[in-house]
Amino acid sequence: MRVATREDPRGNPLPFQNLNFLSSQFPQVWVRSPAQIQGETEKVVGFPVLRSKYRQPLKRLAFNQAPSDQQLREALGRRIPRATIQPVSAFMNALRFRLSPTERAGGRSARSGAKYINGASYNPAVLAALMNIFRIHYNWFETRQYTGNTATKSDTMSVKAGMTSIRVPGTNETILRPKIRETAPVQRTPAQRLGVDPVRDPNKTQAAPDPRRILYRPWLFHGTPLWKKFETR
Repeated sequence: MRVATREDPRGNPLPFQNLNFLSSQFPQVWVRSPAQIQGETEKVVGFPVLRSKYRQPLKRLAFNQAPSDQQLREALGRRIPRATIQPVSAFMNALRFRLSPTERAGGRSARSGAKYINGASYNPAVLAALMNIFRIHYNWFETRQYTGNTATKSDTMSVKAGMTSIRVPGTNETILRPKIRETAPVQRTPAQRLGVDPVRDPNKTQAAPDPRRILYRPWLFHGTPLWKKFETR
């Protein structure tokens, strides 16, 4: 397990993370992933949100100090391969394509001057409100499948044995054959996949989540005194 660091012009080690995560409330140790999976190379993983039993001993380490506790190393080793920015990337792509006010300006260069986007929002408050509505709908109401290199058994379900038909190319004739697939992806929302929303009956109308919980709670402060203030207000 290798700790990730940067260097100043004189070659002295510096913390890898940016200023947002240099606060003492976050663990300062960032680790290089030993496995290059999910198309992400040279991946470095930090743990700003972690279970308390692992978070506290990790916070006691300096930014260039590798964990020596075997239990802590095993816990981080289980989480490092599953760390990915693909869900964030998928969300941003969906946001750009499906919400026209967030569309990027056309052209590959800024030399020709500012670009005009038909339907763009020029009031930042309006754009923020639209993005909040989209974020709640995307994370709490849109079910999708999650199967990839790090998929677990809970991400798939067994397929009943049976027969399927294949059409002979160029004819209307079909041939029956046994099903090959043994498992199928489970359709869940991101909130259900992360365990913050229980799996409900898809035939029933789903209630909207509490906007205060989704929009206004700073999740990076989870487990800190500031988080307790939000919980008790």
